[in-house]
Amino acid sequence: MFNSPHDMNSNIGKVLLIGVTGGTGKNAVKGFLEQGVTDLRVITRKLDLTRPNLSKISNTGVELVEANLDDEASLGDALRGISAIYCHSLSTDAAKPDPQEISRAHRLARAAHEAKIEHLVYNSAGGADRNSGVSHIEHKYQVEQIFQQAGLPTTLLRACLFMEEFWKKYTRPSILKGVFSFSLQPDRALHLITTKDMGRIAAYVMKNADKYIGKEIELAGDVLTPLQMAQLFSNVQEMPVVYREIPAWIFLLLWRRELFALIRWYRTQGYQVDVRRLREEEFPTLLTTFSEFLTETNWADKELTYENL
Repeated sequence: MFNSPHDMNSNIGKVLLIGVTGGTGKNAVKGFLEQGVTDLRVITRKLDLTRPNLSKISNTGVELVEANLDDEASLGDALRGISAIYCHSLSTDAAKPDPQEISRAHRLARAAHEAKIEHLVYNSAGGADRNSGVSHIEHKYQVEQIFQQAGLPTTLLRACLFMEEFWKKYTRPSILKGVFSFSLQPDRALHLITTKDMGRIAAYVMKNADKYIGKEIELAGDVLTPLQMAQLFSNVQEMPVVYREIPAWIFLLLWRRELFALIRWYRTQGYQVDVRRLREEEFPTLLTTFSEFLTETNWADKELTYENL
């Protein structure tokens, strides 16, 4: 459930949230609310309150409106009275990048410019500025450029791997049985962040716009090796969890070229975040460790699924 914030004040006006109604995007909404940013509007293709995610958002008092990223006129309507935008996503989570992500960015940029938006915060990808060669990440970089070239006052929050990924059905069941499988060297560091922290930090940078407009920040709340993660799984599950490295070439055999490219990037380049500096200097109290995430989400409860997050 969403928590009601104690601090109801916000100096940033009404905020439009884009791409937060599917998957774990609703946790970004929680992040805004926890930071006292409550004057929120969320767009959805269809306002159907029988959808659990939409009903949970609506129950917090957040305004829901119908708008379509493929319909520029509807975006103009959704942006009326809006001061700032948090764009969590422009497409659904899929194995291959969505070419519509680029056209949607152009539409949103035009609509935001027309509406004289004061601040746009975009959830991009770690490594977007480093020629990753990974199509998902390269798409994010193209979107960054579209927003910047439109002259929008932008902050780019380049997220590392979301901790919520380990809740998905291709990962968590095996871990609960005692085997953590991942295609990374056992001692290679992996940078992690939660979607709720993305909302928290987006709200924070909006409150401090003078400091953050024009900034590009790669974000992680924790950095751990797979062996360290296996130990944390063991601790919270109160049973041994062993790490098993999956060779990257297996994904080529399965014709998963996009996933192979991402894994190869993790293994050879990967994210580059000074987590200690972020936690101690830039965003104190706003970043969640992996251990805290496992506790807060009741990881060991086998009755819960990804949809419960």
